[in-house]
Amino acid sequence: MDRRPRTKRSTRALTLKLFEPTAPAPANALPVFRLVDPPEEYDRDGDRMAAGALRLPVGEVDVPLFWDHSHKDPSAKNRLPVGRARIWFEGGEPLMSPVFDGVGELSQLCAEKVQAGTLRACSIGYLTLSARPNSRGGEDVQEAELLEVSITGIPAKRSAQRLKSMATPEEVQQAFDQMAKDVAETKAKVVELLALVTKLASTADETKSADEETPEDAPAEGEDAVTKYFRGLVTKTGK
Repeated sequence: MDRRPRTKRSTRALTLKLFEPTAPAPANALPVFRLVDPPEEYDRDGDRMAAGALRLPVGEVDVPLFWDHSHKDPSAKNRLPVGRARIWFEGGEPLMSPVFDGVGELSQLCAEKVQAGTLRACSIGYLTLSARPNSRGGEDVQEAELLEVSITGIPAKRSAQRLKSMATPEEVQQAFDQMAKDVAETKAKVVELLALVTKLASTADETKSADEETPEDAPAEGEDAVTKYFRGLVTKTGK
């Protein structure tokens, strides 16, 4: 990291150590990184960042994603981003998922190494907007604008941990939408089933009523006429 004297408004790179998942993540899962340490923790340069200090540029939801702050490469060989860093906040804490564009060997290589778990750290480049000196010879940053995120191999902050792979807010919303759709379809099927059961129950009641009105030993249809005929014969014979 740059050890030259700093001004109040300066671009700094804050490197974070991330927690290795206890189990391999699914191939389609997005790795999620923390971007800042707890406010009371100093980094290796003696800097701290206050809770809620880091913010995105106005109207942005992502920032450029680099390999190891390669935008600082004096040869310009690796200055192009390898993708975008999607940023969101949970409980006031900024989280990031790297979205590699897959364009070029460097982007593909970084993506593969992140997926394999070889690269487990990220670092942020930010513009300090408000800060004050602290007892460690560094800065206590009160407000900063996030400029970029880098995937890096050597973390500076030991306490910041990587989160396990997880769904992004968009994916969570999609899951809820699908759940609502499934519930609606299930409800419609239940209503249809209840209607069918009601119809069957009504038919059963009608059949039962008909059976009660016509006992099993009751004469079949037309039997009365036959009986009358034979009775007539008997009557005639008796004369």
